Amino acid sequence: MAARKFAPWLGAAAFVFSSSLALAVTDADRAAVYRDFLTQYQARNYAGAQPLAEQLVALTEEQYGAEDLQLTNPLTNLATVHYRQGHFPEAIEAYQRTLRILQAKSTMADKAQIIPLHGLGVSFLGNKDPASAVVALKRAADLSRNTDGLYNINQVEFIDPLIEAYAATGRYPEAEKEALYALRVEEAAYGRNSLQLVPRLEKLAEWYEYDRRYTSERNAYERALAILARSAPEHDLRRVSPLRGIARAYRLEAFYGAEGADLGGSFNTGSGAPVFTDGTQQRRGEASLIAALTAVEANEPVNLHLRGAVLTDLGDWFLVSNVLRRAYDTYAEAWKAFAQVDSTRLLSQPRLMAYRPSISSVDRSQLDPAEAVVKVVELRFTVDRDGRVDNVTSPTTDVPEAIVRNCMASMRRARFAPRIDNGLAVPTEDVVFQERVLIRAPSQSDPASSGKAEESTPAEKAESPAEPAQKPAEKPAEESSEKKPE
Repeated sequence: MAARKFAPWLGAAAFVFSSSLALAVTDADRAAVYRDFLTQYQARNYAGAQPLAEQLVALTEEQYGAEDLQLTNPLTNLATVHYRQGHFPEAIEAYQRTLRILQAKSTMADKAQIIPLHGLGVSFLGNKDPASAVVALKRAADLSRNTDGLYNINQVEFIDPLIEAYAATGRYPEAEKEALYALRVEEAAYGRNSLQLVPRLEKLAEWYEYDRRYTSERNAYERALAILARSAPEHDLRRVSPLRGIARAYRLEAFYGAEGADLGGSFNTGSGAPVFTDGTQQRRGEASLIAALTAVEANEPVNLHLRGAVLTDLGDWFLVSNVLRRAYDTYAEAWKAFAQVDSTRLLSQPRLMAYRPSISSVDRSQLDPAEAVVKVVELRFTVDRDGRVDNVTSPTTDVPEAIVRNCMASMRRARFAPRIDNGLAVPTEDVVFQERVLIRAPSQSDPASSGKAEESTPAEKAESPAEPAQKPAEKPAEESSEKKPE
């Protein structure tokens, strides 16, 4: 979940221009600069909009003073421009200044704080500070519910990044609570069987996938399909995403285990015997992808990129089922679909389908992060045409050897989809993967002259199949793109 895809209404909602009269700098001066700023912003020329936003802040300061409420909207506009350019520290500074002015000049319950709190939260996310993002976004949510009602629809804009922030800080129960709350908000606004609920149900399903709760994920997708079956044409393209999601949930469940089941920490690598038995699970997953492909091909003109993505999913399905000939044939067909729209990038390199990090990884280590140091283990290996890993090596020398060996062992059990070159599944050498691990920080009492990394960590124990890795989300098989601002 990328932080910058949020805040679609941030800038637009902040474009409120005050026309209060004052001397010195005139309202006409500021209005002219604002019009130029707005033109650049709406053209998404954020670099061109930034100096105009800075000028508008300076003019407003000159006209009203450095702590006047009139500054809050120009400051919010400036912060938004910084955010859109990925200048997260500058955005944070401007949003925080806006909030200081608002809190000094108005009450804590002033709803004018909602927009800068939202912006501050997503800027913290972009700046890799999810703990601070939680504080800002929770305040925005609480303030929205207090001022506009518990089920006001506007709050869903910052519930989504709040869910992301909770998940990034390991607060999974709170993340799920907000995900379900967002669904209830939209049910209250649109009705329980409205087509407008479909995107929200897909987001809820994606959260369950992130949390490795594959039965719950499929239930959310099934509800979306039920709504579409009642209110949309048979081959509506909105059916494709839930159908792909159902198949993906079955595939990931085969690797990481069923929701709520105690599998003794097993991890099915798909080596040797097929991952799937010839039963309902296999038929349901394959049938979902065939239905998705049918929907795509029933719409003219055919969306070739989407067709390639669904065929890629189907190839992945056959691959982990060890039906290799069908996998290769399906990948070839997927490549042809992508090639027709000059978009074969998805298949141009191996794709990680399942991986359980080592017990020393940041996600799984039992060390207290406050007493540990984060290091990076670089792994190099070959992915063969069946998607299996071979020839794992590591050039890393500043991490204890036992930890490096564990990381290498984990990578050998990973499963990839192969690179497809001109329609053919081919091996790929010198694939690079970086694993972030924790090692115990040396204490002051440790000998300073040894110069050797601390090795007495839980990672020295021989690695055996253990519980699934913590929360790596798998993206659907299509190239990601940043959500366009509205």
